[in-house]
Amino acid sequence: HVPLLGSSDPPVHTRLRSIVSRLFTPRRMEAARPQIRAQIDELLDQASAEDRSDFMSKVAHPLPVHLVGNLLGLTEEDRGPVRHWTSAVMRVIGGGDLPPSAYRQAEQATDKLRVFLDSFAETHEGESILASIVAAEADPDRLSADEAVAFLTFLYQAGGGPTAMMLGNAVLTLLRHPDQWKQLREDPSLARSALIETLRWDSATHVLLRFARADTTLGKRKIAKGDTMFVLIVAAHRDPELFADPDRFDITREVDTTDVLSFGLGPHFCLGQPLALIQGEELLQAMIERFPEVELPRDGMTRSQELLLRGPARLELNWS
Repeated sequence: HVPLLGSSDPPVHTRLRSIVSRLFTPRRMEAARPQIRAQIDELLDQASAEDRSDFMSKVAHPLPVHLVGNLLGLTEEDRGPVRHWTSAVMRVIGGGDLPPSAYRQAEQATDKLRVFLDSFAETHEGESILASIVAAEADPDRLSADEAVAFLTFLYQAGGGPTAMMLGNAVLTLLRHPDQWKQLREDPSLARSALIETLRWDSATHVLLRFARADTTLGKRKIAKGDTMFVLIVAAHRDPELFADPDRFDITREVDTTDVLSFGLGPHFCLGQPLALIQGEELLQAMIERFPEVELPRDGMTRSQELLLRGPARLELNWS
């Protein structure tokens, strides 16, 4: 078993994070902003080719997957296989009641990812994140081959579903508050503030899974060291001691990114936060510029049934 960045503790987590954090600097993500906007515009073109289409399947889910592929420096022909292999590995890492075939497929996928990384190392040097992962793998003090595979898998898993749900929740919340949508249209500089408020209002990551490090008591509930805890962060986001009038959605609310717990806290704070926020900002900017009159039909939304992520499974929009 090779620990993932999100499911390991120090000292393993410290070593892994020190290696990969250099690949996800805010500066590097900011440099990708034009590329991100171009990808958003392309997906919006495809979605709006029909008068009514599903924002989740046409825009929210493909966007982070495309961007991870771009940042990794994958060719068009490599993207499909790499995503397929990482999905097979992640299925097993996620656990649950799986058939034996799932474990065989994960083993085969791991082997194929190792071969792919080896061949990539021979043919690529440069600025892409995957080139940096491969270079780190070649250094005996850095990533092992299995850790490189695990990190590649983690990138697709962490960068995909949570970001897609964040984008869906942002659009859903704003369209359900027409006065706030109008305000954003009139003042596009509020895009970052609006995104943070949608994270506070309806966070895609609404539960954090943690393990108690010591015996403690919360309220009248005794928690033993090692107990599993599901921390409901959406409750914290409505804390009246931190947020005035917390049940009011207000895109001009002065909420800092550190006030929302959607990206975690402490050593496990999400490495991809700068990339996720840029995607959200650029999406909102594109929507208000290109589709200011977009509407959510009464029957347009179906909520996802996932346990750890909250957001729409389907979000159909009338584009004009």
